Amino acid sequence: MEVYQISFAKICVLSDDLAEIIVDSGVDINLEMVDEIHHYLLSIFSHCFSLLINKSNSYSTQLDALIQFGTLDRIDKIAIFSPNKLAKMSAEFSASIPSSTSLNIEVFTERNEALTWLYANV
Repeated sequence: MEVYQISFAKICVLSDDLAEIIVDSGVDINLEMVDEIHHYLLSIFSHCFSLLINKSNSYSTQLDALIQFGTLDRIDKIAIFSPNKLAKMSAEFSASIPSSTSLNIEVFTERNEALTWLYANV
């Protein structure tokens, strides 16, 4: 597994079309950070890919950054692993953002269930 450390997160390549993003605790994601994630994802994948967003750390995302994140056209599906109630509420809000509603996004409280869903729907 390849792991890329960016300024505020780790991107773990789980397969040739799947990456997991683990944001550092306490981060407030802004537009520049979304651009950084997009840059790395586009350098890793030359084709469509899916994402596992791991919300095991506590962090926040600015609304304009949430909107921008969902605009990357190579994203096929997103599973959000939300291990607690607050993370789940945050993930469900993120999935309701207009730029995200056109994406295939599911929220899971178990990481293995999220991975199973991602692999089953490839």
